[in-house]
Amino acid sequence: MKILLIQPPIQDFYRTSSRTQPIGLTYLAASLEAWGHEVEILDCQTEKKRVVPIPPELSYLQDFYPFNDHSPFKLYTGYYHFGMGWEEIKKKVQDSKAEVFGISSSFTPYHQEALEMARLIKEWDPTKIVVMGGAHISCDPTGVLQSPLVDYVITGEGEFRFPHLLKKIEAKGKGTIHDMDGLGCREGDKIKIYPHRTFINDLDSIPSPARDLLDLDRYRVKKKRSTMIITSRGCPHGCTYCSAHLIMGTSFRSRTPEAILQEMEECQKQYGIEVFDIEDDNFTWDRERAKRWLNLVIEHFGEGRLELSAMNGISFASLDGDLLKLMKRSGFNTINLSYVSIDPSTNERTRRPKAKMEFDQILKEAQQIGLNVIAYALLGIPGQTIEEMVDTLIDLMKKKVLIGPSIYYPTLNTPLFERCKKEGVLPPHLSQWRSSAFPIETKEFYRLDLLTLLRLARVINFIKGKMDAETFEEGLTWEELFKRMSEKGKVQEDEAVWVNLLLLLFNERSFFSLRKDFNRKMSFVREKSSKKILDYFFEKAWKTPTMKSLNVKR
Repeated sequence: MKILLIQPPIQDFYRTSSRTQPIGLTYLAASLEAWGHEVEILDCQTEKKRVVPIPPELSYLQDFYPFNDHSPFKLYTGYYHFGMGWEEIKKKVQDSKAEVFGISSSFTPYHQEALEMARLIKEWDPTKIVVMGGAHISCDPTGVLQSPLVDYVITGEGEFRFPHLLKKIEAKGKGTIHDMDGLGCREGDKIKIYPHRTFINDLDSIPSPARDLLDLDRYRVKKKRSTMIITSRGCPHGCTYCSAHLIMGTSFRSRTPEAILQEMEECQKQYGIEVFDIEDDNFTWDRERAKRWLNLVIEHFGEGRLELSAMNGISFASLDGDLLKLMKRSGFNTINLSYVSIDPSTNERTRRPKAKMEFDQILKEAQQIGLNVIAYALLGIPGQTIEEMVDTLIDLMKKKVLIGPSIYYPTLNTPLFERCKKEGVLPPHLSQWRSSAFPIETKEFYRLDLLTLLRLARVINFIKGKMDAETFEEGLTWEELFKRMSEKGKVQEDEAVWVNLLLLLFNERSFFSLRKDFNRKMSFVREKSSKKILDYFFEKAWKTPTMKSLNVKR
């Protein structure tokens, strides 16, 4: 059969372009090809973007994001459609001559775009078969099949389920699928879901991703061709906000280091790929396996010849000094760690794993070997207080890290989602379930508080960057920074804008944007800010030293 696998465009305030490669579709394509099917991949998330109206359910954000802000602390510049336009997509769908369309729906707030893709297909030819898979589908297969635009859903791993489904379709049309788990369809007026209970234990048996079906020049990091690579699946941790276990299970399953190395060698020789991003659920769960693979990378490619990252994050619970050293030698320059909160009770409530090493010890070891660290603080969890969230930013402010402020968003059928549902704090529309929409408000905090925390983290990171650039020396307090910036004679002309914005923040306890008026003259405009957040922050942090963020000497 002819199959077209599709990654739909998305609509949002921003997109992380380095995370758009549809690696899951390349795995599916390789498996389908191995079963004798003809496959194409349509990645609609091109570099194109155009401004689109903010949906009505997100209209409350218009006062939060001044799109004409020209300050160095601005957040977002617009609401965009990222990727191909619908008319262009429609033409490519029709030109494909595919019989079955596999649509990826990986993030709940973007499911509407996946449904729009299905609508285009069904309006063109209702006899075409639409199959959906991805993280959102695994979390809510019944809800997805309530749409008549979707014929089948696949939950969990699709490499073997999709070919099995196609075999059923070829044999009986829309026949029964009850003899295999992880599939769902409508049978008459009833929705039938056969939950996935089995997983692929031998990951080496999965064919290598069909990267030849992608335009690899579209996926670059610093002008170098890059790709995602998956070395393991599953996560034994049970963090209450994470859905990894709903998709890939709680059992850690890994590829052999030799198989991973072979895939990397093929990527380098066939496609000229030099940058690899590890997209595992929990890359370092098995430390010894990770070490064996990293040693092989060093032996085969040499030290620092490749660029490695794990943008999906690394659990610091399983890190040790030897592993950090191998990561640096093999090509890592930065590691992303989930810090979550300074409050131990929050880490316990969210079932964060116990760490082998204290966070500060990991930072010390990372600094000594030349690894930069991005530490992610989770903000806006039910049960958190304003004081806890501010204290978390202050604690990270004092560490030699770049702060990654991560606003919590609910993920279907996770324990924290169930708590939000029970407490009645879930927003009514799925598209609101994204970080940029500040989805959760409780009696302890409001959206304006979370917006202010996000802006505050940007300011802290900005000042850390100025310390890296030696504009300020390391270890200054906010009080000392205020005095330095108040000395007008020491301010350079190119520093005037951000210095004045910071002085306004210090003096007015409010954020200001930099906007053009009708005469195209720049002026400072007061923005909505949480006085409670800023008062508490400056009360606690005024005399607290601020440290560098990326102080690694290379």
